[in-house]
Amino acid sequence: MKLATKLAAVVAGTAVMFGAAACGSSNTSGSSDASSSDVTLDWSFWSQGEEGNRTWKELAAQVTEKYPNIKVNLTTAPFADYFTKLQSQLAGGTAPCIVSMQSLRLPAFAKAMEPMEGPLAEAAGFKADEWSPGALKALQSSDKQYALPYGLSTMVMYYNKDAFKAAGVEEPKSGWTTDEFIAAGKKVSASMGKPAFGESFSDLHMYSQLLAFNGARPVSDDGALQLTDDKVTDAFGWYTGLATDEKISSVPASSSDVAWGEQQFVAGNTAMAVDGTWNIKSNVTDAAGFKVGVVALPQGANGAGTFSANSGFGISKTCKNKEAAAKAIGVLTDAASQAASAKAGNQPARLAATDAFIQGLKTDIDPTNPGYSDQVAAVVKASSEKAVPFISTGNWDKVTKLMGQQFQQAYTDKISPEEALKNVQESGAK
Repeated sequence: MKLATKLAAVVAGTAVMFGAAACGSSNTSGSSDASSSDVTLDWSFWSQGEEGNRTWKELAAQVTEKYPNIKVNLTTAPFADYFTKLQSQLAGGTAPCIVSMQSLRLPAFAKAMEPMEGPLAEAAGFKADEWSPGALKALQSSDKQYALPYGLSTMVMYYNKDAFKAAGVEEPKSGWTTDEFIAAGKKVSASMGKPAFGESFSDLHMYSQLLAFNGARPVSDDGALQLTDDKVTDAFGWYTGLATDEKISSVPASSSDVAWGEQQFVAGNTAMAVDGTWNIKSNVTDAAGFKVGVVALPQGANGAGTFSANSGFGISKTCKNKEAAAKAIGVLTDAASQAASAKAGNQPARLAATDAFIQGLKTDIDPTNPGYSDQVAAVVKASSEKAVPFISTGNWDKVTKLMGQQFQQAYTDKISPEEALKNVQESGAK
């Protein structure tokens, strides 16, 4: 999937629209038992780019191969539109049967989804011990599983190997510190003649660096916004200072440039950017002009790793064929499907598909970017060991819009970091 398509208006974070009609069926008046009638299930997903969309359409066809009476109709829409439209569809009772859901958005949608438990879990062939515990937890609400994940993402630091070499700076290694990050950023910035790091106000990207700096968390365990917490204030001051004081960060040109850091990196305008492991492949294939490295986020003295997030598939409460939808989800997330998705570059949620993920990189990337697959294997392991599932609020889309408006001003020294946090807190907590 192409970076610009995947992250056009994240998150993070993210963080969402379907272009589909109501969940349909050639026999919509029947019960949820689809064993004796033909059923067409609408499934909407945010666009995964040409390669990714093709992969998912092939997997949708495999549902029919296993269950000849079930057809899955996949439609895609830009990520930037997906969740706003989904909210309207769910409210109007016209949502697709199969709902693609991102973990950061789940709190706002859980009440409109059917828990994947009991007969539905059985129909999907769901066995918890076959999955990464972190991947499952991220798609739970009130200890109930609302979606089965197709991937798991942690936040990592991508860097331009050629730029580091030109600056005479040693490549970073997992375990590096925030002080080492700043020192490298200053030397590479001087060599490039422009800021080396691409800053962001995208939720997962930025807040993961705050977590790594001092353990700051923007949302409490019970889902309350806490942007004026002392740790958040301290960490955000450090983060904005990368641009205003240290002069090593390129900042978003406007509040709409949510994916600024990642896009500037891929374009070769910066030498470092934080991004998710969902782009572990596309960040390399898109950035063909230089060799790419990846490393765990730099940690402060009280750093706490990184946030993790993922996406998966659940069932809308309005779906008239819930059992059929569960069977379809079982196919879309089974071992073979996870392996196919992993080979396409998606970090898998199923434990058994990890080797396919690394092997795909070894085959597709290593010939032009030697050693990348080994580096990815190490960084995914290191970042996953201390990964914390990101908890969001029920109005997270509103909060992210406020962050773009306020934080961009803090990065450009128009308002103080404290004022920016206070403004988002006061409006976002309502």
